[in-house]
Amino acid sequence: MCGSKSGARDDHAPEDVGLETALSTNRSAFLGFLIKRLGNRSDAEDVLQEFCIRVLARKEQLREVGRMDAWLYAVLRSTLNDHYRKAGRHNRLKDAVSLEAKSAAVAEDPIDGMDLICKCVKGLVTELRPSDASLIQRIDIDETDRATVAAELGIKPGTLNVRLHRARAALADTLLTHCGPCCRDGFEDCS
Repeated sequence: MCGSKSGARDDHAPEDVGLETALSTNRSAFLGFLIKRLGNRSDAEDVLQEFCIRVLARKEQLREVGRMDAWLYAVLRSTLNDHYRKAGRHNRLKDAVSLEAKSAAVAEDPIDGMDLICKCVKGLVTELRPSDASLIQRIDIDETDRATVAAELGIKPGTLNVRLHRARAALADTLLTHCGPCCRDGFEDCS
């Protein structure tokens, strides 16, 4: 779309033709601007394509044809900033998924000190969401094999690990609320 000369029609307003000509003529300058900031041609081409679409969709916002270059670069910078925001969201999401996977891998290990668990746990499990309570009951209290629980629930073992990790975190919050900070590091001092 950007920089293509095919499909020219006679029903364009003169400023539309000027806008399309400016996009076509300055394509390499716009691309160079983007490559310098993004560091690779592939991302720059993607942003340039989005930029051209925006320019053509917002052509009515161009008030002064004499200031077309300034307006085009403002739209280009805006498109680039949107690309950075989108990439940032993508990276944050990827980091969160990675962190969750690491947490789930840690949750795969048996709980240390299971023989010293506070008697409050069995009573507080019922205050959790039913699905969380069931997981804690079956895996941590009844010691049912995780593979069996995952198969019965029809989920993958990794998904079970994530759900169990979240259920344990909810139980920990409930314990801290009920018992106070004495249970933060263990149950040896439970009264």
